[in-house]
Amino acid sequence: MLTEKITADKLVPIFDLGTGHKLEEFDTVTRDQLFPQNNELFALFHETLTAKLLVVTDFDGFNHIESFSNMLQHLPKKRAKSICYVEDVTTTGAAHAFEIWRDKTDQFKQLIEQIIATGECSHEQLSTCLVKDYPRLLPLLGNLNEFNVSQAFKVLGDASSDVNIIDASNLDATTLFGNLDTLYQNNSYVSHVAQLIPGLLHQAHGGYIAIKIDELLNNSALWYQLKSAIKQQSLAWKSSNQAIQTELKPDAAPLDVKIILLGDRLAISQIADGDRELSNLASSFIDFSPEFNVTEQNIAHYIGYIKLLLTDANLLPLSECGLKRLLQLSSRWCEHNNYLSLNESKLNTLLSYCHQIATTNKLRHIDSVTLNTVLRLQHEALNGHIRLSNEGIIEKQIILETSGSKIGQINGLSVLEIDGHPESFGEPIRITATGHLNGDGDISDVERKAELAGNIHAKSMMIIQGFFTHAFAKPLPLPISANLVFEQSYGEIDGDSAALAGTCALLSVLAQKPIAQNLAVTGAIDQFGTVLAVGGINEKLEGFLRICELNGQTDMGVLIPAANIINLNLSDKVVEAVNNQQLAIYPVTHIEQAIELLMDINAGKIDEEGSLYYIIQQLADENEDKLDADEAGFVNKLTQLCARIIGKQG
Repeated sequence: MLTEKITADKLVPIFDLGTGHKLEEFDTVTRDQLFPQNNELFALFHETLTAKLLVVTDFDGFNHIESFSNMLQHLPKKRAKSICYVEDVTTTGAAHAFEIWRDKTDQFKQLIEQIIATGECSHEQLSTCLVKDYPRLLPLLGNLNEFNVSQAFKVLGDASSDVNIIDASNLDATTLFGNLDTLYQNNSYVSHVAQLIPGLLHQAHGGYIAIKIDELLNNSALWYQLKSAIKQQSLAWKSSNQAIQTELKPDAAPLDVKIILLGDRLAISQIADGDRELSNLASSFIDFSPEFNVTEQNIAHYIGYIKLLLTDANLLPLSECGLKRLLQLSSRWCEHNNYLSLNESKLNTLLSYCHQIATTNKLRHIDSVTLNTVLRLQHEALNGHIRLSNEGIIEKQIILETSGSKIGQINGLSVLEIDGHPESFGEPIRITATGHLNGDGDISDVERKAELAGNIHAKSMMIIQGFFTHAFAKPLPLPISANLVFEQSYGEIDGDSAALAGTCALLSVLAQKPIAQNLAVTGAIDQFGTVLAVGGINEKLEGFLRICELNGQTDMGVLIPAANIINLNLSDKVVEAVNNQQLAIYPVTHIEQAIELLMDINAGKIDEEGSLYYIIQQLADENEDKLDADEAGFVNKLTQLCARIIGKQG
């Protein structure tokens, strides 16, 4: 079974920029334009009067508030409103709420001054400022005078006429729902309308407010208060100091706000698990992807989005080579060549550093050399763990063989994630197997027994056991007894990406066939031996090349799942090694291909003479015959002994 090597042109994604090759030739694209399907649903939410709550799957590093603000600009304009309170100076404690048009706030205040000065104001004049007719408002205003108007009248919110989105953060009950404050006067606490401190919900009246679900999870009482307000469409006033009682009992403020809840899937599920009413209250759910599914038809949209980031931050434009390099890097962050990253914070940080270096070097554009310089500086500042790993290899404190061949030993590939470290890196791991064909079919997982392995790893070991049952299916199970160990692994491991390597190591020891040590393996498997995709494929390949270079190895290969070809986005060093025929990358779809590459023998069938499976089955049968013979000999000797004993007694 011949397995073709992956050619160098498949090791990095190539993006066709179409007719425009310079950034200047692409139109700027706003964030909302990247998600046209979300625009339509948001427009429906905007237009539906009864829709009050929108739940959005959020991800860090993307400016969702600006995205929704952009969407608003393209929707039919709505007239902004404010809440106005007027105290009934003739009735102790009474204060009434009214809605006024926000763009009429100044005119409304002038009318109040006119009423106080002249005692006159036509109903028609007043009604132009009001959202709806309030017959009792004019009498209330008529009772005001220049001495009490500052205490008995208040408009909550500013005079801006725009309907916008308020970004709510650092929330507590007062910040979100407002507060009925008190004034210490004449040896007692008093309250007037002037002491009403509006919360963000009051300020967002007639518009939008965006709230991070994490803010509500940190203080669950806020969610239940918010839910109650949504249901009642009003906000009751409370004092933050419950020990102080005042005579003022203002009307509950009307609540006409569209609320956007932002959270990742875990946060949304946590609040939904705690309160099943979330799905009933929410009018719609919108899912923002952290990645942009790129095609030849829409790549111009993403490039326009990058242009927007550069323009907003007043950064230098990208050259053609710089743009192509950024697209490759963005795709690598997604670990998939059909996707590009929308992590604005990461993109902005990188582009800002590039701008600084390009400006220092008096460049007019950010080119690929500048991008690579920043990436190198970032890597060198963060590679302390890699330096320690290299020292361990050079000093032979970590044993990793990359030449020759050995029975029951294979180079697996792992990705190391260090707590507090922003980047992961790849490193080979030596996997060894010992065993014999004189057991009860058990494969012992040392990592699991030592409580150094997670549940996914445990599952992969059970799948390996299932593979042996399937591959050597007979009336009786294969009498295997084996141990599998991840050597010099002192932290917890998890995942199933070493299943292919572990299975090959076990087959090697059972058949007594050596494995080429200049090859490394990664891949999960199912019970039928099909090789499955894994994560971190680029880091794993680069990690193996790094170790081989330290060992002076110039002829090496890596076996990867064929399904991972779409994820390949490798460093220039790996591409160069492939071009120089120092490194071969083999895509495999089944364990039989891996066996042939690693052990130079056909996997075959248990009845196919000369194949690996045949050798293992023959060894098992021979061992079984030997055991049967030993057992028969033992029974024969026991029978003879019993006969002699009986003869002596007779």
